[in-house]
Amino acid sequence: MKKLLLILLTLPLLLNGEDLFEEESPDGDFEFTLDGQACYDYMDSKGWSEGDNKTKKGTIFYAGVGVDSSGANMSQVSYIDSIQNAFIRSQMNAKTGIAEAQAKVIQSEISNEFVQSFKEGVKPVDVISANDEEATTYDDLSMYQKMKVLIHQRLDESISQENKDNVGEDERSLQKEIEGILSQNVFRDSVSATASSNIRGMKVVYSNLSAKPNSNRTTVCNVVIWSENNVKYADAMATGNFKVLNNPKKKKKPLKDQVKGGETLMVTFGTFMDRDENGDMSILSYAQSGLKSNSSNAQKAAISTAKLKAERAIIQFRSENVEVAEKIETFEVTTEKTDGMIDTYSEENIDRRQKASASGTLQGSKVVNRWIKKHPVTGRPVAGVVVAWSPSSADFANQMKETLEKSPGSSDSSGSYYEPIDAQEIDSGSSSGDDEDDF
Repeated sequence: MKKLLLILLTLPLLLNGEDLFEEESPDGDFEFTLDGQACYDYMDSKGWSEGDNKTKKGTIFYAGVGVDSSGANMSQVSYIDSIQNAFIRSQMNAKTGIAEAQAKVIQSEISNEFVQSFKEGVKPVDVISANDEEATTYDDLSMYQKMKVLIHQRLDESISQENKDNVGEDERSLQKEIEGILSQNVFRDSVSATASSNIRGMKVVYSNLSAKPNSNRTTVCNVVIWSENNVKYADAMATGNFKVLNNPKKKKKPLKDQVKGGETLMVTFGTFMDRDENGDMSILSYAQSGLKSNSSNAQKAAISTAKLKAERAIIQFRSENVEVAEKIETFEVTTEKTDGMIDTYSEENIDRRQKASASGTLQGSKVVNRWIKKHPVTGRPVAGVVVAWSPSSADFANQMKETLEKSPGSSDSSGSYYEPIDAQEIDSGSSSGDDEDDF
């Protein structure tokens, strides 16, 4: 009997679970995959773990993963912008991870209550209450009591029988339910956490985009690195002390020649650090924006949007205040009834809020690549910009500013041109600046 009861109780749960997954995968072939798996695989390939790591030279650095997703329909024009937003959230998730690693304030409150009520037999008559009456006959009533009887009679005549029958219905129903309960256990669990920090010197070393057309979900992830050296680089950018950024022994190609190409270009977001032809630690910042139409104005708007977001990412690398607050509340009630049935009700509420703010003056940034390509998933045009910053370009910008301060004193028709698309699957990523010698 107990086994049968258990089966009856769990069967609805199993059915509900199947319905849930069928909604996500209409063909019934549901695959369980971990969001951001490509980034975790990349971490494994480098021999890194989330948290503190050590280079071969003994330098300690922090490695983390930020993951997010976009639920935007791939047929929407705003799909490209939604991907960009997902990458921004992914990097913010990585930054909050760094903040939480430093100091995370956790508050917890747990309560568990149990009651049992058992009744058997016939409830006896309350003799004391029954004898406590004002009068036994009408003649015994006082004038005041007779007046109350008259008022009650008149009121009864004016109230419909339906309304009379409904009086106390809820209370009676509740009482009937209560009488059918043998015991009840109420469990409450509440946990909250907060963290905040000024994050400087967090750079992206790998980014990945994974999209399956039939899932209508695009997952993005970033692998990020933080180290004391990165903080020194960020502080040098802010203060203008560019000597810290130079290492003549580590010269590489000019930044323009380091820009990603092909499909990789379209799955690369955020700030990547690497050395330039002078051996200076420099930044390449990638951003994108979708074209809303085929007009020149739409193209300019997309390029301008991508450029500003790429520049913003460089400011965020220098310094950004990050705050995170989350709360999880769990509620569970187990009720045992007198007929032997057991009901369980559960409820879970999750609230997570993140905030990141940054400001600063950017000097010496320049666009080293701007492009328009067909997106590998939708086939629709997407505009992208790669903004570079280096000490040499910053020095030149400063010289130009000083020189100028010493001195005295014009489209195409717009409209949508999109046709129905045949979305394609993609799982691609890119890496840069992952030389541990620079951590």
